[in-house]
Amino acid sequence: MKHLLALAALTVTLVASAQEKILIGQSAPLTGPAAAAGTAFVGGARLYIDQVNRAGGVKGRLVELRTLDDMYVPERAAANAKTLVDAGAISLFGFVNTPASVAGAQVAVENRVPFIAPATGVSSLRQPGNDYVFNVRSSFKDETSHIVSHLQVLGIKRIGFFSLEIPESKVMFDHMGGLLGKGGQKFFTAVNQPPGKVDLKKAAEELKPKEVQAIVMFCPGKMCADLVGEIRKQGGAPTFYTISSAGDVFGELAAQGVSIAVTQVMPYPWTVGAFPIVAKYQQAMKAADDTRIGYWSLEGYISAQVLVEGLRRINGTPSRASMLAAMQNLGHLNLGGFDLTIDQNDRSGSHFTDLTLARSGGKYIR
Repeated sequence: MKHLLALAALTVTLVASAQEKILIGQSAPLTGPAAAAGTAFVGGARLYIDQVNRAGGVKGRLVELRTLDDMYVPERAAANAKTLVDAGAISLFGFVNTPASVAGAQVAVENRVPFIAPATGVSSLRQPGNDYVFNVRSSFKDETSHIVSHLQVLGIKRIGFFSLEIPESKVMFDHMGGLLGKGGQKFFTAVNQPPGKVDLKKAAEELKPKEVQAIVMFCPGKMCADLVGEIRKQGGAPTFYTISSAGDVFGELAAQGVSIAVTQVMPYPWTVGAFPIVAKYQQAMKAADDTRIGYWSLEGYISAQVLVEGLRRINGTPSRASMLAAMQNLGHLNLGGFDLTIDQNDRSGSHFTDLTLARSGGKYIR
């Protein structure tokens, strides 16, 4: 009798456990100017989490990714973060773009909630003291280092730099300037303009487009594309470079017939190459009857794997404290050829970067 009662109690416990969910909170731009990136990242993350849930979840618990739309407005991202924290989320995850990630991270830190896989390379979230922030993608510094290395290999000397007057732009300017200085170089021209007072015609003139060989742009995708147009009007034909946060700029450049070099922080998603993780991603996309393969959805897919790996390493009942401890001890991960490290002393994640060419025909090539 006692055996039967114990068995019944165990059965009830297992059933209850299976019905419990682990709430993860996310804010992303599902509408607005960055909706394409936001919906793709969310789609990739859900793709992996759905696979996990179909297989029984994590230790008998299903994972619920609750996503709120911030419309690319940082104040809404902060409000969404607070709403999700109040709802009991044990972690915030995958905030898409720099302003939203910075705003969300502040709420996470204030409430001692792990903040995992922000989709940004911003330096402020990688500085010492961000004890609740766990990055997955490479930093903007990693991306700009790749650009400098490429320019030096090509022997390009006359390099221009354009950015908005925001803190991260100065960080990138100083970082790239330091790397160039080691090779006895410096920027040939540099233009910084206030975000609310951008004059691209003037910027194009000051960049001396007929003299520079390459221009590195640190700005939103459409602005980068418009600046390219102004430079070409003035007869300049330099090589253009930007980083992954500029988004899918080729759509904006289609009418101009221009290509632009873009750094990436994820493996090339259209061919497997040396990354078995890409094959798994492609198979999952095919099974979901989704043909929208791309960098943002692959980043969501990989980031969700890091999140779930943290959940699997929780000791005891899932909570903010237990999730924090698990993330602090993840260590080195090899996710199908994609390497990253996350532990108590190193939260930088991956250092992978690649350089692609965004063609006006609407695709990236390597």
